[in-house]
Amino acid sequence: MRFDLCAHTYDEHAGPQRFFAERVAQFILDGSQGVSPLRSESVLELGAGTGALTRYLLDAPVLATDASPTMVEHGRLAVPQAQWSVLDAFKASLPAADLQVSSGLLHWSDDPVSMLTRWKSRLAPNGRMVHAIPCDPCLSEWRALVPESPVPWRNEAEWLTIFERAGLQVTRSQSWLHTAVCSSALEMVRGFHRTGVTGRTQVGPARLRQALREYDAKHQVSGGVQATWVWLAIEAIA
Repeated sequence: MRFDLCAHTYDEHAGPQRFFAERVAQFILDGSQGVSPLRSESVLELGAGTGALTRYLLDAPVLATDASPTMVEHGRLAVPQAQWSVLDAFKASLPAADLQVSSGLLHWSDDPVSMLTRWKSRLAPNGRMVHAIPCDPCLSEWRALVPESPVPWRNEAEWLTIFERAGLQVTRSQSWLHTAVCSSALEMVRGFHRTGVTGRTQVGPARLRQALREYDAKHQVSGGVQATWVWLAIEAIA
C-alpha cells in the first residue's frame, strides 16, 4: 500500500473513512458506559492515519500510532492533543493499554487471527479492544467489475469467527452502510489511489477503461455514480 506517499492527499479523498470514524467513535463511547468511563482508560490507537478517529477519543490519554511517518506528521498537526508515535502494529511490539482501537487497519493483515492473538496480549487486565474494518458487501459494485483486490473481502460472520479463533470474547458488534456519490467512476478510482489503498496495478488499461464505462452506465445517480460502503466494528475482551 502507499499510505506514506499519499498522506498529503488522504484527507481530501477519505470521506467514507471519516464518516465511519465518527460512528466507530460513538460505538466506543457507548461501550464505555457500564464498562469503565473512557476518561479512566489509556487508549492505544493503531493505524491512526491523520486522526479521523483520534479526535473523538480525547477524554482519555491517547497514544495514536501509524506505520507511516508522514501520516503521523499530519495527524500530530490535526490532533495535537493526542500523543503521536510511529509504530507498525503488524510488526512491532505494542504498548500496553486499557483500550485498543483501530478503524480500517486489521483487514490489511495477512493473518488477522495471529495478529489479534498478538494484540490481545498487550491489553491491560480487564481491558478491551474495538477494531473496525470494511466488510463485504463494501464496494460490491466496483468489485463485481474488477474482482482483483489488494485484500480478501470477508463478511460480518467471517470476521466474528476470526475474533473467536483468536481467543477473544466478542461483547458487541455493529455495522453501518453508507452510500457515497462521486462525480464519475474515474474520480472514485482516483480517490482510491489518492488515499493510498491501492498497490501495484493489477488491471490493464484497456480493461480498466471498460470497467469505468460500465460502472458509469450501471450506477448513475443524481450528481454522479454511487458506491456502497460497509464498515463493521467489533468490541472484544481477552
